[in-house]
Amino acid sequence: MAKRVLITLLGIALIIYGLGMAMLGIVGERATAIITSVRRQGGERDEAVPGRYTYSIGYRFPLPDGRTIDGSTTRIGSSVYIKTTGTSTAPVRYFKSLPYFNALESHTTPAIGQLIVAIAGGFIVLAENRRR
Repeated sequence: MAKRVLITLLGIALIIYGLGMAMLGIVGERATAIITSVRRQGGERDEAVPGRYTYSIGYRFPLPDGRTIDGSTTRIGSSVYIKTTGTSTAPVRYFKSLPYFNALESHTTPAIGQLIVAIAGGFIVLAENRRR
């Protein structure tokens, strides 16, 4: 029973994430974030294209009420990257009622990947809860 609940919650989380990211691009509020950190994670990626690395990018953006929200994302890029100076900016999207659900604007463009994540979540929920 506990396993079923846990897997169902995982499926629901995937549905919320997939649909939420797509909805951010459509109805999310726009703000400008300051890039606060860029860190290269691990070594070179083991892919067919050499010289690719995974980067963790931290950012901070202000809300109209004066609060600041921190966020982070992961990107894959070349071995050359610019260190943060506190002046680099990037557009972000967030929900006005839930600003902690945010992402860089480039990640919120509705795409097939978000739909696949939501469908996978729905499949997990249905497969785990079908009548036996």
